[in-house]
Amino acid sequence: METMHAHEKIINTFDYNGTSVDLVEWYDSIWCGKVGYAADNIDEPDVEKIMNDFMATFEPKIVPNKREENWDVCMSLNYLSSEHPNGVFFGFRVETDKQPDCFDIIKVPSSTYMRVCICEETFKALNVEPWMGGIPPYEWICEKIAPEFGYQNGSDTLPIFEYYGHNAEDNHIEICYLYVPVKAK
Repeated sequence: METMHAHEKIINTFDYNGTSVDLVEWYDSIWCGKVGYAADNIDEPDVEKIMNDFMATFEPKIVPNKREENWDVCMSLNYLSSEHPNGVFFGFRVETDKQPDCFDIIKVPSSTYMRVCICEETFKALNVEPWMGGIPPYEWICEKIAPEFGYQNGSDTLPIFEYYGHNAEDNHIEICYLYVPVKAK
């Protein structure tokens, strides 16, 4: 499966205890899907409702215009900040913000991210239990990986991504990357 995307360029690849970590230049990107936020700066958003709203957009066979094939995303918004409510977005990268009205649009500006594959190799390299969903394990990058290579958390206005690659034939998930915004120390 191709793991490079039109909106990113790998700047460097690091070895962290035997697993690859990519430093990625992320270009401006447009995302189409559904977003929801917590009611305050403490609680979690209603992820089940957001997912149901996202899935409901496909009931009348409405599809995003010019979407990236075989990939989808779960974005965690404001998780690096306590000044804004946490949000979650489910959707797709698209080439245009001209989309059916049932979709929410998020634009992500150019920035730098570290990405790591969420897989057995990474769990072993980090000496962590397998991640089974929920809040993305962004502390893997923020607390362990990024400092090792001279980086720290990037802007708290940027999202954290779980980027899922699907098999084109049967749509099962083949790969998932965790992306966390970073900047040089």
